[in-house]
Amino acid sequence: MSQSNLQPAISIRGLTKRYGNLTALNDLNLDVVRGEVLGFLGLNGAGKTTAIRLLLDLLRPTSGKAFIFGHDCYLDGRAARAQVGYLPGELGLYPDLTGLEVLDFLAGLSQRPVDQRRRQELIDRLELSDRDLCRRIRQYSTGMKRKLGVIQAFQADPPLLILDEPTEGIQPNIIDQIGEAIKLLRRGGHHNEAMLLADASHSVKKLKEEGNYPKPDLLETLTEQIRALQREGAHRDPAAFRQVNDTFAVLRKEGPHEGTLLKDEITKALGLLNAETSMTILLVEQYLDFCKELADNFAILDRGSVVARGSVAELTDEVVKEHLTV
Repeated sequence: MSQSNLQPAISIRGLTKRYGNLTALNDLNLDVVRGEVLGFLGLNGAGKTTAIRLLLDLLRPTSGKAFIFGHDCYLDGRAARAQVGYLPGELGLYPDLTGLEVLDFLAGLSQRPVDQRRRQELIDRLELSDRDLCRRIRQYSTGMKRKLGVIQAFQADPPLLILDEPTEGIQPNIIDQIGEAIKLLRRGGHHNEAMLLADASHSVKKLKEEGNYPKPDLLETLTEQIRALQREGAHRDPAAFRQVNDTFAVLRKEGPHEGTLLKDEITKALGLLNAETSMTILLVEQYLDFCKELADNFAILDRGSVVARGSVAELTDEVVKEHLTV
C-alpha cells in the first residue's frame, strides 16, 4: 500500500483561531480516516463551523495545520479543496436561476467534473422532478433547497463530503430521503443494496430447496451473513459486505447454479458494489438520531477543543447529557 493511501482523509494538528480575546478554536487535533462517517458534534458556538471554514481555507488559522488527503490546506489549498464536496449551513442560491441552472453553475465553480450518473441518481432518490428542476429557486421550499444543496455537494463524486447541518429546518420525510441517499451513495449508489441482498437471499433459499448443493454448511454461513447485512447495512460494516461477496464467489465456483438466481448479474453487481471506494463524510449535525443512523464515530467539540470521541455506539445518554445538553 502506498504512503498516500495510509494518510487520513482529514488531519488537523494544533489548529487555533482567535479573534482578539475570543478563542473560537483552541489547539484542535483531529483525524478522520478514509471511508469514515464522523459525526462532528457540539453545542452552538462550540467551534464546528469555524473548524470547517479553516479546513476549506475560508479562514486562516492563528496557528496550527490542517491536511486533506495529505494536501496542506494553506500551502496547497486548491488541491485540498478539489477533494471536497461541501454543503454549507446556508447555501447561497440565486433566486432567479432554476434548480438545474444552479447545479450547472456550482459545478462550473468546482475543480472536479460532474458525474452525470451520480447527479441523476440523487435527483431520482430525492424525488426532484424535471418540473422541479425547471422552477426558479424563489419558488423552492426550504426542503427543496436542502435537497438541491445535497445534490450539488455530491454531484462531482468527491472522496470527502462535508455536510453542515443537512437536516436543519426541514420536515421528517425529507430528512429520511436525505439520510437514505447518503447511505446508498456512500457505497456507489448505482445499486439498490436492499434489493441486491434480497435477490442473494432468494438465490440461497432456492439452492437449499433443490437440495443438491455439495456444501450445505456454506449455504448456512452465507444465509447468516446476508441476514446480518440486511439488519445493519453495508455502510455500517463494509468488511461484512466483502465477506458476503467472497462467500458468494465460492458458492458459484464450487457448486451448480443453473436454474437459480445465482446469475452473472448478481455476482457482478456484488463485486462492483464491493469495489466502490467508500466516501469519507464529516457530518455536522444537531439532530442526534440522524447522526446515529449515519455516523460510524463521533467527536464532540466544546470551546473549540475535542472533549469526547468514540464509536457511535458510545454516544450514550450520559455522554449527551454531559456535553450536548444546555
